Amino acid sequence: MATAFLKANPTLIPLFLACGGGVGGSIMYAFYTLRTNPDVIVNKVGNPQPWNRIAQHENAKLITINKQFFEDRKGMESPSSRY
Repeated sequence: MATAFLKANPTLIPLFLACGGGVGGSIMYAFYTLRTNPDVIVNKVGNPQPWNRIAQHENAKLITINKQFFEDRKGMESPSSRY
């Protein structure tokens, strides 16, 4: 039924491809965020504060403008050790 509809309206194929790509990309980004973002907690059994696993020199951002900032912090001690 869908192939017959697309054969009758071939100009709608790019529209369906663009919408399908957008939906697929948004689903993949949602899974990427759930898997890698330290602000989102999915595992209720494991570590309740996963943001404490991030070292001083690691970057948890998707896009970093100033990459030198994280390279300069590589030798610094963690401020949480002082408290």
